[in-house]
Order: sequence, then C-alpha cells, then structure tokens
Amino acid sequence: MSLRGAAAIVGIGEIPTRRTHPGRTTHSLLTEASRLAISDAGLRKKDIDGLVTCGTDIAPMDLAEYMRLEVTFSEGVTQYGASGTQSIVIAAAAIQAGLANNVLCVMGGARDPDAPGLGSGSEGGPAPASKATEFEAPFGPAAGANTGYALMKQRHMHEYGTTDEQFARIAVNQRFNALTNENAVFHGQPITVDDVLESRMVNDPLRLLECVMPCAGASAAVVTSAGRAKDLRRRPVYILGAGAGASDHDAIWQAPDITTTPVKAAASKAYEMSGYGPKDVQFAQVYD
Repeated sequence: MSLRGAAAIVGIGEIPTRRTHPGRTTHSLLTEASRLAISDAGLRKKDIDGLVTCGTDIAPMDLAEYMRLEVTFSEGVTQYGASGTQSIVIAAAAIQAGLANNVLCVMGGARDPDAPGLGSGSEGGPAPASKATEFEAPFGPAAGANTGYALMKQRHMHEYGTTDEQFARIAVNQRFNALTNENAVFHGQPITVDDVLESRMVNDPLRLLECVMPCAGASAAVVTSAGRAKDLRRRPVYILGAGAGASDHDAIWQAPDITTTPVKAAASKAYEMSGYGPKDVQFAQVYD
C-alpha cells in the first residue's frame, strides 16, 4: 500500500530558533508552535485527534495532558535527525489507516545551559546502562555528536579524497540558506570558507563552524487526509513519497560503513513511491 497522495500538510507553526529561550520549558514551546500550526490550518484544538512527538524526552501522552488534547492516536518518534520527517510519515499512515483524522506533529526543546543533561528538555542525571555508557563514555566519544561526525569526515576524506575546503562549503551554504530566515539562529550572520577553515579545531578534522550549535526552539505541523485538506484554509502540501533506510546500529562504531548514509536507500524508496526522480526536484531540505 502506498502513501502517495493520501494525506497532506495543511498547517505549520515555528518558534524562532535561539541559543536559549530563558524561562521557557520544552512543553511550553511545543504548545506555542502547536497553537500556531492549528490556527494556520484553520482548525481548532478539538479538531486534533492524533499526536506525534519527536525526541527521547517528550512523551506524547504527557504532552497531550499538558495541552489538554483528547487524542485517539499518539506516538513518539526517536529517530534522531530523521524524527521530523518520520513523524509526518507516521501521521500520514495513521490517517490512511483510519486511526485519526487530523494529526499534530511536534518537535523542539528548551535548552537550559545550566542543566546537567545533554537533552533539549531533560533534567540530566546518569544515563541508563548501554554499550555507549560502557564502551564509549569512559573514553570520551559520547560527549555530543562531534566525535562521530569527525570519524565520518576523516574516513570520507580517506576514501574519496574530499578536501577541507569542500566540507567547509557545506557549512557556508547552509548558513547562506538561513540568512534571510528571521527564525534562524544565524539570521543575518554570513560566513566564508576561510572563516570555517580558520575556526578552532574541535574534533580533528572537524572545526567549530562545522559543528551543530546547541539551541532551543520548536516547530509543529498538522497533517490531514487529502479529502479533508481541500476544504481547509491553506493550499495543501500533499505527501507523495516516503522511504526509510535500514537501521542496523546506534553507536557509530557499530556501523558497517560510516561514509554511506541510510538516506541513500530512503530517498530511492521515496522517489519510487512518488513517481518522480531527482531531476524533478526544485527544492530540497537536507539534514546535515
């Protein structure tokens, strides 16, 4: 069964991304973004009967209680950087299966730099026992994602001859794309390739301006069926294709190949479902 054209995004909401949102909680930011998305769709809170949350520290029923939502379908997604798109896929599948009519998808967090934990809204404390805590944390690599990405960059340079300048161009292009977005944390702050190459080394060969900056914010989207979408305020954005790559590891050192992303397989499946190909795409939003 295909999801092609079965559902559509009909409303969005976004809280500006900032280094911190002082005095705010994760739930409060998610609720504000949700209110904007529901209003954007021309719906009311009582119209929402499905909820999908993104992140390990955001329980869907806990958020539903906070927002006083009565939902017949709820799910939490913990697919790291793929969580946002996966939440839309889950919402579309639930709608197609008749489990919900209007699904709210939310993600974000209120980063507190004074909190001991690494999570966007967590209270900190010791992590549960795992291969990461036993075999990674004692040697340092578990302190954020930079070590894993440094290993990927180093290996990519070894296998393909990729240069520091080429990698720096990725950071420059991503910053350029955000310059005019008032909600972006680096709004109006351009950088050059030289800026990247001259920034301090964090995890060799990864430099400071190639690293993700911890930040706070929230976003939300409302997904409904293709039939209902035609009668709402906004022009629907139909979901034409989706795909997923094989997930066979969590720790980077368990990956069989650290230079080939699962997006390669996921994109092929999405194109196949949609009936389109790379040459048909005019806009792409690519996670780093």
